[in-house]
Amino acid sequence: MPSSRLAYLFHKYINKEYTPMDKEELMRLVKQEDNDEAVKSLINSMIAETHGEMELPVDSGETILQSILGKEDNPGMYIPVASKRYRLRRISIAAASVIVCMLAAYLVNYKFDGKDELAKQVENTQTIEVNTGTAQRKTIQLPDGTQVWLSPSTLLEYPSVFEGDTREVKLSGEAFFEVAHDASHPFIITSDNIQTKVLGTSFNIQAYHNQKNIAVMVVTGKVKISNLGALKNKTDNIEIAANQKAVFDKNTDRFIKEDADTVAAPNMLKRKKGEFVYKNERLQKLIDDLQEYFGADIQVAEAIKECKVTANFYVTDDLQGILEPVAIAVNGSLRKNNNEFLINGKGCPE
Repeated sequence: MPSSRLAYLFHKYINKEYTPMDKEELMRLVKQEDNDEAVKSLINSMIAETHGEMELPVDSGETILQSILGKEDNPGMYIPVASKRYRLRRISIAAASVIVCMLAAYLVNYKFDGKDELAKQVENTQTIEVNTGTAQRKTIQLPDGTQVWLSPSTLLEYPSVFEGDTREVKLSGEAFFEVAHDASHPFIITSDNIQTKVLGTSFNIQAYHNQKNIAVMVVTGKVKISNLGALKNKTDNIEIAANQKAVFDKNTDRFIKEDADTVAAPNMLKRKKGEFVYKNERLQKLIDDLQEYFGADIQVAEAIKECKVTANFYVTDDLQGILEPVAIAVNGSLRKNNNEFLINGKGCPE
């Protein structure tokens, strides 16, 4: 009796409703010898569905299976169709007859062509790099259906086809992810030595090389974040759920877990549309982000770096127009010299 997963993938393949990941998993299951009888059962069931419309020998399933196992030549079946009987079924007569033969041929080549098909796919897999410049954003869809919104000055690396038991990408910069759910293939994002692992959720990662912290905020679902370079006597992973945030301090090599307020996490959704919202954020943190987003040099007086500010803007906005109200909010002043900005101030407002 075939497993429910094998049967599910088999029927998706037969009905041409499969994804590349479905196809890879199916072929991996078919390669397992203890699944031979299950494959034969599925083939016989498919043949039975066409009863009265295709005249097939009773041992067709066995014949195809033996071909798959390499014990017979690839079957070139002649499948006569009963005349004037064109009842519609889930699998059409022509499609079914072709698929029976093509499936056998495909699996024969997969298992016994002298070179594992999966290895061929790995060889042909390419690494795709997508990057954004300053004040630029991009939205992309990964091979598994995952959606990614890249913030400015960001690089994302991912394979043209996800292979193996995981879906792995590399991120330098900032991105919002909506991960396609697949419990059997965890989605992993690596940023420097920090690894974020999920099954299916939405969250934002900020991991710019020039900043001392890496931050992950979850909007829906749950993620596990690990420090790949951690020493054995230090906490090396942390789990966070919706409306929670984890910050990794590169200087101390430690995680800090925070409960976000009811507005902070949903505000991350706005980044999908290019709107960046800050509420009671440290001025220096806002300035660090603006430097990444706009590629500008912005200096802040020491006395006001820790002042809390609120701001929202789009990366298409004028940078000076963003900084002017921020300077006013901290009782400071803004000065510009070419592409350099300086916010002066004597202290935070009371």
